[in-house]
Amino acid sequence: MAIVERGVARRPDQARALGIEVELRMEGTYPPVRIVFGEDGVLVEDGPGESPALRISGALPDLVALLVTPMWGGVPNPIDARGRAALGMFASRRVRIQGRMGLMRSFVSLIRL
Repeated sequence: MAIVERGVARRPDQARALGIEVELRMEGTYPPVRIVFGEDGVLVEDGPGESPALRISGALPDLVALLVTPMWGGVPNPIDARGRAALGMFASRRVRIQGRMGLMRSFVSLIRL
């Protein structure tokens, strides 16, 4: 999860303030990934979340595309082709989110490249 590490390294205060558990579920044979943002650091491990505030699921290429998509106001930028593609992933339910949209925006803004 080098993407998480790079984003957190650039924004450690934002990572501490987030204070949530996130579960990433990838389709196929990949195990789920649990990410816990806490006061003492960020824990990233294989396995399901215990009580995730945010669960994001989809195919691995779609999740990676979401993490590198240009953002505008915390959502994929509709002016950019990659932003439109990311919005299409949500509309077609290729990427699914369980949890508050505000948490999703905070999470993606923290870990995006």
